[in-house]
Amino acid sequence: MAFCYPKFNIGALIWIWPVPLLCALWTLKSEKRRFIHGFGLGYLSGLTFFLINLSWLHHIHFAACILLSIFLAGYFAIWSGFAATIGIAKHENSPTSTSNSFISLKAAFLNGSAWCGLEWIRGWMLTGFPWNGLGVGLVNDLVMIQIADIIGVTGISFILIFSSTIISSLLLRVPNEIKNSALKAHPDFIIGVTVIMILFFYGSHRLTELPKKEIEIRTLLVQAGVNQDEKWNPESAKKIYDRYWNMTSPYLKLDNANFDLVVWPESSLPYSLHDRETQAYLNRILSLDDYELVLGLNERIPQEGIYNSIIKLRQSTQNYSSYRKTHLVPFGEYVPFRKSIPFIEKIAADALGVDFQPGNQHTPLDMSLPEPYQIIPLVCFEDTFGNLARKFVTKYPQLIVNVTNDGWFKQSAASEQHLVNAIFRCIELRRPMIRCANTGMSCLIDDCGSLYDRHSGHQGGERLIYGTKRSNTYLTDTLPETIRINKTPKITIYSRFGDTFSISLGLIALLTLFLRILRRR
Repeated sequence: MAFCYPKFNIGALIWIWPVPLLCALWTLKSEKRRFIHGFGLGYLSGLTFFLINLSWLHHIHFAACILLSIFLAGYFAIWSGFAATIGIAKHENSPTSTSNSFISLKAAFLNGSAWCGLEWIRGWMLTGFPWNGLGVGLVNDLVMIQIADIIGVTGISFILIFSSTIISSLLLRVPNEIKNSALKAHPDFIIGVTVIMILFFYGSHRLTELPKKEIEIRTLLVQAGVNQDEKWNPESAKKIYDRYWNMTSPYLKLDNANFDLVVWPESSLPYSLHDRETQAYLNRILSLDDYELVLGLNERIPQEGIYNSIIKLRQSTQNYSSYRKTHLVPFGEYVPFRKSIPFIEKIAADALGVDFQPGNQHTPLDMSLPEPYQIIPLVCFEDTFGNLARKFVTKYPQLIVNVTNDGWFKQSAASEQHLVNAIFRCIELRRPMIRCANTGMSCLIDDCGSLYDRHSGHQGGERLIYGTKRSNTYLTDTLPETIRINKTPKITIYSRFGDTFSISLGLIALLTLFLRILRRR
């Protein structure tokens, strides 16, 4: 499973990685302690996966990688215990192909339901960590992931587990049928293939759709590549201000450039919006042309605190609108329980001097160039939360803008993993996205999750800042491009109902578990 995600990107393995685990779970010798043994085997599997997949966390602290992996492995363990007992596909007492297929389909449905239910819980429990759900591993297969606008990325996880359970069941049945010269038809396999074909035709239809009326926005993304060691160093402040000026102003001074939107990344400037020198600097660069500047910047509000914000400016800093980040990162932007537990405060004072304050509004930012539209603002890893992003959706033309700083994680898989998680917000909401990162990956994504401009096909290449390799993200560069927004966007089923699909399936798996416990008692 670890090979399905960046930097490995062997996405085809996402269909079959559960097969050896399921076969091991279903052939456990101990009947009485099957759940416990399955739990242990699943925990070992989950721990191995997350230690590889989240290894980039060692750039923050080695303990962060270990402790988070230890916690997240518990979700694998619970699912494996479930699959080894309730989700088991036993065929010894089922002589006909129909009954065997029914058992296989039942196991596939329950295992898929339990997995996507647990994945949904992982996305909100203890502030949530939906990073690299199973469906994300399918990101390079654009056709198959278009169904996310109905069932969300966690719903795609159900389909993957459903399919791999059927494959596992066949692997255990077919050799025995061949041995006894009693090879039968397998309706469960036919149903599994039918489900995949439906997804294929749905995805193909979505990818060929193009809006009839669009707004074309001429954009400039600035990826400054500021090293974390200098980002918060007061002696580097002037250098950072100069860098953004030197990277942005030449484009604004070009004849017939006509940029509508310029985007800078999260916390792009060292000082807050209300700092006098910062305001003078911003007013100077805003005076070069008539355009809208969207940037990540801290807001220091007296008697309130500090907010990690997205600021929208035009012509001057006097009239601005902002979105204050609502979903803060524990231990990155605030320290839980620091005020109530004294020893945590002592530890936190060294790691994070002052906590950021969370915002409480989910209101899009109104834009006016070249004509009215709205921005769905997402800061940092907020673009991994589908249920958060959908709160901004309206019936008006909209563009998702994510500003982030992944520079903490150096040259690692973190930036690319962040990108592939963000892609699903475009599909779930059917809104295009601009991602502007300090050190990568800055890009434009259309409403089908493609980095290419579908109007011109692949001729223009990926609209992405990267080096000789796609994973080479620690760069200083700009990206002048045109992004198109649907003038009459539809509100998707996922936008309306969120993760209802995954929640419902999770409840079915939970109910099945309770009924099994009651029956045994």
